[in-house]
Amino acid sequence: MEKQIRPVFTLDLNYKIIPGLVTIGKYDGTHPCITAATTADKILIHSPHRKTSTITGRIIWSETNREIATLNINQKITCIESGQFLPNDDKDILIIGTQMHILVYHVHDNKDIFYKECVDGVKAVTLGTLRDAKTNLILIGGNSTVKGLNHEGEEIFWTAIGDVITSLVLMDYNKDGINELIVSSEDFKIRVYKGDQLISEQTETEVVTGVESVSENKFAYSISNGTIGVYEQDVRLWRVKSKNFAISIHTYDLLGKGNSQLITGWSNGKIDCRSILTGEVLFKDNMDHGIAGIVEGDYRSVGKNDLICVTVEGEVRGYTTNKSILINNTQEHDIVRELLSQKQALLQELKHYENNTKNSNNLEQLGGIPANTRLQISITASNENENKNSVEIFISTNNSTIIKAVIVFAEGIFEGETHVVHPSNSKLKSCLIVPLKPPRDTLVDIHMKILVGYPKSTQYNVFEITRQLPRFSMYSKIDNPKHKPESYVTFQINERLQRICMWLNQNFLLTNEIEFNNEANLKVFLLCLRDDSELWMDFSSSGKVWIYTDNLGLASDLIQSLATFLNLDTLEVNACFVKEENNLKDLVEKLNKIQETRIKLGADIADRLTLIRELIIRAEDSRINCLDDVPKYYNELNNINQELINGYNIRLSNYNEGVETMKMINGIIQKSSRLRVGKKSSEMVNACRLAIKSNNTEGLIKIIKTGIL
Repeated sequence: MEKQIRPVFTLDLNYKIIPGLVTIGKYDGTHPCITAATTADKILIHSPHRKTSTITGRIIWSETNREIATLNINQKITCIESGQFLPNDDKDILIIGTQMHILVYHVHDNKDIFYKECVDGVKAVTLGTLRDAKTNLILIGGNSTVKGLNHEGEEIFWTAIGDVITSLVLMDYNKDGINELIVSSEDFKIRVYKGDQLISEQTETEVVTGVESVSENKFAYSISNGTIGVYEQDVRLWRVKSKNFAISIHTYDLLGKGNSQLITGWSNGKIDCRSILTGEVLFKDNMDHGIAGIVEGDYRSVGKNDLICVTVEGEVRGYTTNKSILINNTQEHDIVRELLSQKQALLQELKHYENNTKNSNNLEQLGGIPANTRLQISITASNENENKNSVEIFISTNNSTIIKAVIVFAEGIFEGETHVVHPSNSKLKSCLIVPLKPPRDTLVDIHMKILVGYPKSTQYNVFEITRQLPRFSMYSKIDNPKHKPESYVTFQINERLQRICMWLNQNFLLTNEIEFNNEANLKVFLLCLRDDSELWMDFSSSGKVWIYTDNLGLASDLIQSLATFLNLDTLEVNACFVKEENNLKDLVEKLNKIQETRIKLGADIADRLTLIRELIIRAEDSRINCLDDVPKYYNELNNINQELINGYNIRLSNYNEGVETMKMINGIIQKSSRLRVGKKSSEMVNACRLAIKSNNTEGLIKIIKTGIL
């Protein structure tokens, strides 16, 4: 049973805070200050240790509360971060991201370090070292890319992600002493980059909203459906789901044992402390409003950091390690609690058996079944009958018992992660087919609870079975292919065909396993059950591989899966995707037109602003010299103002269209980079970046084809 925790201090900021936009910084190098974005497009800085108010500039100190200052941004704030950034300066700086700009601000000196436009937008920001950088970088996640800036505002890192970035974290993922970059995005992916090289990728059930380093090579994550969990490298240790949403995840040692726990702040105001290894709730508290953020700092100047929780209404609570509560949290207590739980479960089960024995005359109705009852399960990719274009799970019993219902638990296949199949009483049989349609090519664990009994039963026996769908389960083997895809990839590997057969059997849902018959070539023809497109694969004994498919994403998934199975460190590929190449040409041309229109609209607005200044001066002169002319000038001002509003709407539409176009271009680059492995992949991304900067469309297409310019 989890314990309640109590705060060591509370205060009220009296500002409404935007969820997720809370940080803490030592702007004078010593004293921590809670910093948050308010709903009024301002940055709030709480400085309880401030002695004077002589600083002037952007910062405005409150007249009613001398501990609070605000920084007017006048744009929608999308992310904030703080930390040491400037060389030879121990003072933290403040990083503020808006929809299209990044502001790096020195709070103590009250000056801008730099202010830059980010065409791809600013969705997430982190600060730290990456690759061989000797000083901290600011890493900015946008609508489809991540770029890194040094303290002079120079871009020294760039990579394409392919979808909107939701969070960024720097941590030593593989314990090599160098930080790796963990990126989560709206395409349900968690990607790990070593420099600009992708080394790991995980797919979740919905949008991953946050990632946080927790300990050594472990990181926690949160999902938009209320799920939180912890990965140790690419192995998920645990996950739990709530009806509320995790706003902030942080690590802090509330137990005082030297090992941190996972602290989660939820949208309903709940704060819970969980074991990083098991996810068990150890302590909890509830605030009156939803959590906006969780940070830590020595706010009481006692030489030890406190855990600080901030709500959306500006309430702040601080917590610290409480060793007195460890008495009831010993290992022996946990063991006793677990044994008591098992005892209760066994007693309940025994009670059911006793009730069945008393009513032995009506055993069939009470759910009694033969002791030798077994379930037979087969999984196939079906392209026939009523369950066309789906994966079929066929379940049957070995006797006259019937299957009343099947409850299927799986991630990302159906809404809510649970699916129930229960035929009407007139159609109950000893076999049942459960159709599934995985929307993405990813490994899926299927957990089933199957209710077995007799037609007149009022109680049923529950069989629990777990199966695993291979990554490419939505592809059915065909013997007579009809339409050879126009697009293809080809590459050379040094691997025996027996190993290729093992990969095919492990990753595809085949009725009969593929066996190698000492032939010179291994050819496999498959039909995609989602869109009826064909996939041809030709493996030569000389190591030459041809993969024919019109789906660029599928080709990249196949290559990444094969490279992982064969432990390939690097792989060079030649590709030909005519439709994607033509699409890329059209997108680049469209983007150039959008940028030209944007420049023209900017010039028109500048001209109108000049005219507005002239009209205001004339109107003021007329107010003094000739009142009859005042209405004329103000009518003209009103007309120009309406033109500016219309121009703004056009610019907004132009910007959104440009963002979507750039996102699609980066999506093609990201998929193309996954056609390569290791250095070849990162070299291709860098070459694409140079081609985009120089507006070299033909060069960009050549890079996608061959990997080099």
